[in-house]
Amino acid sequence: MRTISLFVLLSCFVCVGQSPEDLFREGNNAYNQGDYERAIVYYDSINSIGVHAVELYFNLGNAYYKQNAIASSILNYEKALLLDANNTQVLNNLAFAQNMTLDRFSPLPESDLKKATDRLLFLTSVRGWSIAVVGFIWLTALLFFLYMKSGRSGTKRLFFSGFFLTAIGALLSLSLALQQKKTVEDTQPAIVFAQEEDFRAEPNLRAEVLLNIHEGTKVFVQEEVEDWVKIKLKNGAIGWVPQSSIQYVSFAAE
Repeated sequence: MRTISLFVLLSCFVCVGQSPEDLFREGNNAYNQGDYERAIVYYDSINSIGVHAVELYFNLGNAYYKQNAIASSILNYEKALLLDANNTQVLNNLAFAQNMTLDRFSPLPESDLKKATDRLLFLTSVRGWSIAVVGFIWLTALLFFLYMKSGRSGTKRLFFSGFFLTAIGALLSLSLALQQKKTVEDTQPAIVFAQEEDFRAEPNLRAEVLLNIHEGTKVFVQEEVEDWVKIKLKNGAIGWVPQSSIQYVSFAAE
């Protein structure tokens, strides 16, 4: 334990004064040399200064996976997907990590309408929809300017139609960004970090144990009561586990 603590202390000392780009490069060098523990220290140093990027969490997930730390690996892949929901590399590596978990809960069946709505809602991340909003607003302003400056009726109608459509696009993108943010906040995804945890009917140690859940399982937090959290599994089952047994999929300070 002393060796590990000293190693982390010295690594953090080396990290002081380096830019995120330098830290990322050093982390990649350590990873390529097979020194995954050192790579994690460098990547976490970037994280600790508030920098969030798909590549950062993807590489963290890979480094933890190489150390067989499956829960940490899945947590970081899930964080990467918060920034880019359709990143193929992240999705593929997340699937590999999930294959290492013990629990296999089948999701509840969904209607075709619900599936279509979710596909549209998560077509990109909240950041992606926000960028779309800004782009549509700029186009709307440009088309309105051209509409006002145009002297020909046919051209004015064309610019006005474009102005109208881009304004709708901006409103739709804003609505999807807000709805996706609300959906993520309401579900509050988290990853189980306990090797095995009792899934109880009520938030106390005397309550009936409904089943056991294991490290790496993704759950959805619905309520917090003191040191307990009410969670929902993919199959719809609802129960309670100690708050210390999970980590939230978020960028909040942990």
